[in-house]
Amino acid sequence: MKKILILLLVPMFAFAQTNSKREYWQTNKWTAKKGMNTQFEAGVAKKTSKFNNTKENSFATYQIITGTDQGKYMRIMGNRSAAAFDIEDASEMAFWNKHVMPYTEKNDGNIRWWRMKGAGQNWDNNLPPARFIKMTTYTIKRGQMADFFRFWRNNTKLQKELGYSGVSGVFMLESGGQAFQVLEVEPYNSHKEGKGDFKNPDVDYIEEYNKMFGWRSHRNDQNAYSASIEKWGINIETGVLKPKMSTKL
Repeated sequence: MKKILILLLVPMFAFAQTNSKREYWQTNKWTAKKGMNTQFEAGVAKKTSKFNNTKENSFATYQIITGTDQGKYMRIMGNRSAAAFDIEDASEMAFWNKHVMPYTEKNDGNIRWWRMKGAGQNWDNNLPPARFIKMTTYTIKRGQMADFFRFWRNNTKLQKELGYSGVSGVFMLESGGQAFQVLEVEPYNSHKEGKGDFKNPDVDYIEEYNKMFGWRSHRNDQNAYSASIEKWGINIETGVLKPKMSTKL
């Protein structure tokens, strides 16, 4: 199984602040001051080594390498309980302010997600971060979440049946972004090897889908799925791991 960082049973989509039974992830993108990337990276590395050196308080840092945010650093705080957000460490914040903020142009603000555990493929929180991640953010039209997840849920079920080896995690927005956003994270370690394969590479996927879910179901479900997404509502990015700025697991 490939190493991973971290994105279907459709739950109730209530936008509460936190839920004690959910698994939370938080992301934030940072921009270093011009010409100060080296100092910024060194400061984050020192802070991570000093304050984020266990699985319970771990962080991973990726640099965005495709998309409009190319060049930004994304810090990921993963696999936390709701109670984790009640904890504040003044010394940790002071260290960040002293060793990182002088080299920071801006940050985009925290975005909090909860992981939909039945929606992904081959996800394992115990594995270390992958070298690369592909992140796809979907913005869903109000009232059409069921159409989106019907196709998603069916694909998840069929892919598992067909022995798909790829890894993905699926996250629902909790706070910090636009309502009705879903994030899929696909970790992988080699562009050459790709993100996953089926046991039978020659499988006719659409035919298998229709066998499992009914005649013409793939076409109908895919059309409803596509219609559920806002016209501007798909954003795809790729990130590369910055090991020195990440917790060593």
